[in-house]
Amino acid sequence: MEQTAADLRQLKGIGTTLVKRLQEAGLDSFAKIAEAGEEELTKINGINPLKIHSIQEQAKQFAEAEHPENPAAAEALQQRLGEVKGLVRSLAESTQERFQQKLDGKCGKKLVCDLTRVEETLERISFEGKKGTRRAAKALKKVQKRVAGLAADAGIKKVRKALKRARKAVIKAVN
Repeated sequence: MEQTAADLRQLKGIGTTLVKRLQEAGLDSFAKIAEAGEEELTKINGINPLKIHSIQEQAKQFAEAEHPENPAAAEALQQRLGEVKGLVRSLAESTQERFQQKLDGKCGKKLVCDLTRVEETLERISFEGKKGTRRAAKALKKVQKRVAGLAADAGIKKVRKALKRARKAVIKAVN
């Protein structure tokens, strides 16, 4: 299935010029880019050889997300959603334990509100349609990265900032 230039530009490291070059080389879909060998991609003028592996991984994820009828891909996304929800819940529990005295204050109340908002927004994620599935997969990856990346000794403000960014990523996928 041929992708539009805007679709292929979703891959980090691929711009308008590289999209044209990829399409000229017959690599006009995420699946074809994912299946292409490193040698084939290296031959395309302008591709950073250090980013080829990353580009192929991204293309593979987008290709899997395009086919919601693929039960394994849909199941993998549902599993990732469950993992992300679990991460958010465990973050909520650990922050409540660590910041028990501060939770009564203004910052603590905002933290609880942020946690609730993230959980509510995660509930609204839909895996319907190829565009929605792709957006949801990308958003879940971002949320997982932000929440899992919080150190055990992160302060309350850092936790709030990460939650706000995570929620913003999910809102983009939902809308």
